[in-house]
Amino acid sequence: MTSNELRSIFNKTYGLGEWPKSFNVDHETYANVCQDVFNWYVKNKNEVTKYSVHIEGEETIIELSIGPNNGIMFKNVELILVK
Repeated sequence: MTSNELRSIFNKTYGLGEWPKSFNVDHETYANVCQDVFNWYVKNKNEVTKYSVHIEGEETIIELSIGPNNGIMFKNVELILVK
């Protein structure tokens, strides 16, 4: 699923309530979310966020947040890749 579909599931399931600390996803969903996170940071590289993006020459360096299980953080939920 796409990151927009995952976001929609979170919004419909948890809404304004407490969201889970982690959520299991398949390979395709994990890859789609990772790519969307990269795309967002490259597009918004000059925007100030809690994450940092540094431009050094032609190379873009992106720092991401990961959770305690080494999964990428998405909407403050750690995505756990199910193998």
